[in-house]
Amino acid sequence: MKLPKWWPLALTGLIYAETVGFAATAARDLSGGTMSWMSAILWQGLNYGTWLPFAALVLWLARRLGLSVRFLAALYPAIGLYTLLHAAISLGLSYIFNDSSTTWRGWLYRLPIDVLIATAIAASIAALRGYRLAIVERDRAVALQAALDRAQTEPATEHRLWVSTGRRKTAVDLSEVEWFAAAGNYVVVNWAGREGLMRETLSALSERLDPTVFVRAHRASIVNLGKVRSTAILDDSWVLTLDSGAELAVSRTCRDAVLARLGHKKPA
Repeated sequence: MKLPKWWPLALTGLIYAETVGFAATAARDLSGGTMSWMSAILWQGLNYGTWLPFAALVLWLARRLGLSVRFLAALYPAIGLYTLLHAAISLGLSYIFNDSSTTWRGWLYRLPIDVLIATAIAASIAALRGYRLAIVERDRAVALQAALDRAQTEPATEHRLWVSTGRRKTAVDLSEVEWFAAAGNYVVVNWAGREGLMRETLSALSERLDPTVFVRAHRASIVNLGKVRSTAILDDSWVLTLDSGAELAVSRTCRDAVLARLGHKKPA
């Protein structure tokens, strides 16, 4: 069952409400019942609510840098700095709501708890981001497979190409072509383990080809989806294995363009 997109916000709100409720109960108990419920809830609501900017920062870093080494390199300093800041905020709230005799030592005692909370928040957001990216990649793989299935059943708009093979011209059925590659003002045509040249740019050729069958795999290549035997995901690219055994990489830019043409949205 696919969960609705708003479920992380709902779960965050539920966890926040439960945490504030339990913390407010503990605060009243520690005060011997002299603290009002309103004061206790306001105190703990502010105390844990100030973690929301940190959560937003971690989410921004995950989207900006991806789940990469750069993300970790930026995350740990962020945890350290925000932990120091939040410990000071907690100390100030304790002074206001609970104990006017609170000293700076309370700031040191608070640090381990805040480090634990910050790490838990960061790990949860990274896991959620990873989950969403996995769903996106799964949907992309499904969309690619659907494109391959269509390409294998839909005929090409042109039937033959005249290709130079040495000093001769060879008529090549378009359905036999596996892929085209750019070579300056020429196009290299690859079919049945053979190759030849056409005096035409790849961009001009692409305008004459059926876009449901022939798609850009890279700025310098076009692939016949009907000749794709299998696909594999490698980092941010796909690798297509063709009937001849040749392997062709699909760049990230072209992959997103293909999926956009298929009606699949790019991830946020």
